[in-house]
Amino acid sequence: MNEVLEGIRWIHITAGSIGLAAFWVPVFTHKGGKRHRLFGKIFKYSAYVVLMGAMLSVLLHTVIALSAGEGPRQDSGDFGFLMFLGYLAVVTFIILRHGVSVLENKDLARMNTSMNRLVAKLAILASFALIAYTLYFNPPIKVILFALSPIGVLVGAGILRAIGGKRPERKAWFYEHMGAMLSTGVAFHSAFAVFGFGRLFDLGLTGFVAVVPWVLPTLIGVPALVIWTRHYQRKFGDAA
Repeated sequence: MNEVLEGIRWIHITAGSIGLAAFWVPVFTHKGGKRHRLFGKIFKYSAYVVLMGAMLSVLLHTVIALSAGEGPRQDSGDFGFLMFLGYLAVVTFIILRHGVSVLENKDLARMNTSMNRLVAKLAILASFALIAYTLYFNPPIKVILFALSPIGVLVGAGILRAIGGKRPERKAWFYEHMGAMLSTGVAFHSAFAVFGFGRLFDLGLTGFVAVVPWVLPTLIGVPALVIWTRHYQRKFGDAA
């Protein structure tokens, strides 16, 4: 089992590094151009590999922990962290799936299917499940769990709003695609800030300050996404 987990870890690291580098090319190149499409595909497939590997790793670690008699009631922080990583992987997968789907369809009305509504509601359910877990078991990392628990609700509600025809803009699919892919990029940078940069350089963050690496990419990425969206809304004549 250890060999399997180690293999998953290295695939995860390799795909994550490729995706992290590829992410910035579509951001700064001409939208719809050759390089944009090429590196966008590289980022997409890298992200799928990373997220599937993360979910598989969380599942295997959870099975190992439960088999050893460890669980949420004996949580020293590790089990809660596993639940949190699983939550982030599922929600980020839903974001990425939505971003890819709107690009393929370019018609949000066609995406208002039972499956897409179910997937969006899954993101909302994941948020409430994480909150319930945190309130009931009171894990040591509860500050981090509470801080990022609203993401699933925002993601699910946003998808339901989009496919439900609540976005009147002519280029609504474009804004949804851009928002979803940039949000996936924020998740990539959050993971790098915690597991990459945080391990290369021990910053000694404890207590509430330890949340900073988790939320900093979001605090930067969300305002940047709003500004970027408004820029293209003005460009396409969609601005109010």
